[in-house]
Amino acid sequence: MQLAFVSPGCAACCQVLSVFGVVFLVALGLLFNAEVEELTGSTEDPVHPKEVGHACLLAAGIYAAFFACCTCQQFARRADTRRARRL
Repeated sequence: MQLAFVSPGCAACCQVLSVFGVVFLVALGLLFNAEVEELTGSTEDPVHPKEVGHACLLAAGIYAAFFACCTCQQFARRADTRRARRL
């Protein structure tokens, strides 16, 4: 039974994009939670910046879960190829 259902290229691409997404969203979340003037100072900015910061951190967690899933897919793909070589 194959455990890997994502191709190695897609898993690697998802890992790279997830790392950038986590870094960017954590930075934005922390900045919104700190209510930085540049992000919360104009009339078009969010009314509740702490809620926006919380949403950014939640989205970063989702990206981290995708990173973990794609990392597991990479390990499963390696295990499947080793098992196929032994047979």
